[in-house]
Amino acid sequence: MNDEEGKHVTNPKLIKQIITEHFQSKFRDEDYEDIEPFKGEPRPLSKIIISNEVRECINKLNNGRAPGKDNICNEYLKHAPPVIDEQIANIFNKTLESHEHLGINEGLLITIPKPGKPKGPPSNLRPITLLNSVRKVLSTIVLNRIRPRVEKYISNSQSGFRPNRSTSDVVWAHRWITAKVLNATEVKVNITGIDISAAFDTINRTKLLEILRDIIDEDELRIIRFLLSETIDVKINGAHDLMPFTTNIGTPQGDSLSPVLFIVYLEHALRNIKPVQNDKQEPVPAEIIYADDIDFIGKKDADVNSIEKTLKTHCLKVNVDKTELTSVRKDSEDWKTTKKVGSLLGSKEDIEHRKNLSKIAFNKLTNIWKSGNKTKQKTKIKLYNSLVKSVLLYNCGTWALTKTDEDRLDSFHRKQLRNTLGIRYPTIISNASLYKKCREAPLSMQVLEARWRLFGHVLRRDRNIPANKAMPFYFSDNKRARGKPQTTLPITLNNDLKKLVATKLELTTQTDLDTPHSRRSTKMECPGRRDKENSRSCKIR
Repeated sequence: MNDEEGKHVTNPKLIKQIITEHFQSKFRDEDYEDIEPFKGEPRPLSKIIISNEVRECINKLNNGRAPGKDNICNEYLKHAPPVIDEQIANIFNKTLESHEHLGINEGLLITIPKPGKPKGPPSNLRPITLLNSVRKVLSTIVLNRIRPRVEKYISNSQSGFRPNRSTSDVVWAHRWITAKVLNATEVKVNITGIDISAAFDTINRTKLLEILRDIIDEDELRIIRFLLSETIDVKINGAHDLMPFTTNIGTPQGDSLSPVLFIVYLEHALRNIKPVQNDKQEPVPAEIIYADDIDFIGKKDADVNSIEKTLKTHCLKVNVDKTELTSVRKDSEDWKTTKKVGSLLGSKEDIEHRKNLSKIAFNKLTNIWKSGNKTKQKTKIKLYNSLVKSVLLYNCGTWALTKTDEDRLDSFHRKQLRNTLGIRYPTIISNASLYKKCREAPLSMQVLEARWRLFGHVLRRDRNIPANKAMPFYFSDNKRARGKPQTTLPITLNNDLKKLVATKLELTTQTDLDTPHSRRSTKMECPGRRDKENSRSCKIR
């Protein structure tokens, strides 16, 4: 452990003091008032918590999670007799009715090193709060109650912590926007990427409750107030048990309610920021947001200083080091290596990046691949699919591929499969036999399926989300650039359609884009090799 001056500290008492002071400064501010658990006269909830709600939320708890200070695992509640559901519901109702202190908000805060950060400074430790299982149940109950109203409040630009939304929606929108720039003349787009530092840990709880008052009903507000009050963290860092203290800033990471509260809080802050002005002929999304990663899209760079001042009124701090100003130009290559939610803006660059990451993941399991008969082949394939291939195929549905790109992907995939099974020269196995042995399909086919699944997913979503707004922007009136068009996601989708056997569909105009809304179910045969091992049929739904 290092102190503020960077000196190495070995004294256990001094280490305890350094860690305590660091986290107290993060989770407690004497300028802020502590939230009272109850407000007003004692009274019952208008809509009391029932046993069915409790059981539903208990079943949603994840298995294998570390318990909180009560040392009760989620599995204990799941396998408990039904009578416990009614007892827990009665405890919740009685506590909120009589204003009695339940003592479930005390959590254990453990730290894990941040990846890629040097050991020593306490700032390079990531705090994780282990909450009591009973508190998780109450948190999930109120989350289920408020979600419909929260969904109406949150703008379509936000894709984080929402049902049927993911990072793929964000990357899909960026792919279509950059495709417009690559194949049209006089189109330039500036992306101002804002990152908020320690987002969950800087929320002003009093302001959050004021915002929620206009969105949810009184019962739900009372429960959230109770959950945010008297949160006590007992610090445990390895062998060092630290003194407990009460927090009054932010929401605990590890609570299922915290992400939803954060995006509500952020939405309120962003509504005070003047939207980026775009040309009327270019309906590009003004904002693309995933959790605390905010991208402002426009012909000009957004005013970062103005945004920073507005967010500061909500106690949100802009991470200057991670704030990026990206200028997307046809004659520039620099923007293609800009990272958005884990993917690079350029498809070819992203594919190479994913290959390199999958190589790293693959090499970490070298001892397993070389273990011979000690590890079953079936187990090796499972490990490869879950720990390596998942890294390689992250957001692969947004890739723009040529035939050469597909062949290279298939070759890369087969090489990893052979190394997984320990098949090396002079041992020879055909590609078809390799796929059959591993119960795998060519990677190009898996990418094709992912691409059309994602396309169908986007078309089924609201037309005002960024992923859907970016597609009409691509088809908006602009002169096509001279020369051979560069391979982009829209062109890749159109090439897929050209290979359809039974239909004559295209994706070259806005009218073509509207066709799937009237024809939700179209059968297609995947292009590619015709043999049984290397081809499969799929559907666009």
